[in-house]
Amino acid sequence: MAYFPFFIDIKGQKCLIAGGGMVAYRKVMVLKDYGPEITVVAPHMIPQLVEISQEESGSIHLVERLFEDSDLEGVDFVVAGTDDEALNRRISQMCHERKLPVNVVDVQDECSFIFPALMKEKDITIGISTGGSSPIIAQELKKRFQKVIPEGIGHLSAELGSYRKLVKSRVDQQPVRAEIFREMADTGIRQGGVLAEDQVLEIIDKKLKGL
Repeated sequence: MAYFPFFIDIKGQKCLIAGGGMVAYRKVMVLKDYGPEITVVAPHMIPQLVEISQEESGSIHLVERLFEDSDLEGVDFVVAGTDDEALNRRISQMCHERKLPVNVVDVQDECSFIFPALMKEKDITIGISTGGSSPIIAQELKKRFQKVIPEGIGHLSAELGSYRKLVKSRVDQQPVRAEIFREMADTGIRQGGVLAEDQVLEIIDKKLKGL
């Protein structure tokens, strides 16, 4: 079954990851750039988790002990990635009962959300999902898309966002604004993700003059 791609802001949300191995580490690496507060609970942590928790200055907390039911209190979403299938299943059941979003790694039937294959550049995120049926297809598509994404597109997106007020202050009609933003994007892509303010003003003036 296809999954609807909700894109939500998880900055500051509390994420619990049960498990301290490579599976947990990979999820931490995916999530950390989106700003949640991550707590990892496991009796033992691999060195990579210890290292990244030290690098991320307080946004990743390691709790070295067995998982406890009370760990689910006050969290916003959960990842169950221990090497104990029965424990992962129990965590999933408790999360479903509490209506907590939960991902059980590699067990689609026990998940209420799944991780897509992600591409991220600054504020641009592209997610590819096969509904959990074929992760390898999602990864292959990701490789192909990465080859055609324009250079500097993340930087350009941020620049266009910074010019929105300028365009709105000079152009009243929404259809004309859309044409201006489209030309700004085309110009920025051709220039490798860079668009100067004087170029923006030139594009606006030409559109307003009907050129």
